[in-house]
Amino acid sequence: MSDEAPRRDYLTRFQQQGEVAMAERPLCVRLPEDIDALMREKENRTAWMRDAIMEKLWQEGTLPERYQGLMEETKLV
Repeated sequence: MSDEAPRRDYLTRFQQQGEVAMAERPLCVRLPEDIDALMREKENRTAWMRDAIMEKLWQEGTLPERYQGLMEETKLV
């Protein structure tokens, strides 16, 4: 067992933050090094990636109905 103190956010890390229930386990993805470097520079990359995924699902027409209004509000079509 490690002698290191646990992270200070161990009680709140990956906990529900907002009205929409989040999946129990996070998804992970490996990216090419140059894309990874760009993503790590983003101030709030988690929110950015969520938005990107939602936008792609919306474009494909597979975004669940409950999110359609949200996407239509934020897109200038």
